[in-house]
Amino acid sequence: MLILSLVWVVLGLLIGALANAAKLRPAAWGRGGWFAMIGLGALAALLGGWLGTWVLGALFATATALWIAVLGVALLPRLVVFVRKKQLTNP
Repeated sequence: MLILSLVWVVLGLLIGALANAAKLRPAAWGRGGWFAMIGLGALAALLGGWLGTWVLGALFATATALWIAVLGVALLPRLVVFVRKKQLTNP
């Protein structure tokens, strides 16, 4: 499982880098946001892989890690910006 976890982390790093190249990072994150996107991709892939192993088994865990990482880097940054805007407007 250690090797699978490393594969999922590398997969997540690649997905985070692709999300940076696709300019999915919010502008509010500033210059250091690229690192956050890469880390978010790695974390989402690792959690997705472990979730996939638990729910579907080791055979489908990598595909689950891939999809959860893609959804994570596409949706979570927007959710973070939305929540921050709500916090700033509602004192």
